[in-house]
Amino acid sequence: MTAFVNRDTSPIERPAPLTVQELAAELRCSESEVRELIRAGELRTVACGIRPGRVPRHEIDAYLRRRQLVHGPSGNAAGAD
Repeated sequence: MTAFVNRDTSPIERPAPLTVQELAAELRCSESEVRELIRAGELRTVACGIRPGRVPRHEIDAYLRRRQLVHGPSGNAAGAD
């Protein structure tokens, strides 16, 4: 029995997980702040072979959504006017 292969579509490509250094640059913060977010459980990492954990894009997006809910679109804490 052979499996059907549809050659008209390509597999879904997910963006590569980011290193701590890459994420710090994207968030405009220090690498130590990113590591603190990881330690605090705000960001989860995935293992990438023997390399230290990397942060998948969906984790970054979820963190930014949570942060926007707490701080609002302006970035200030809700009710801190």
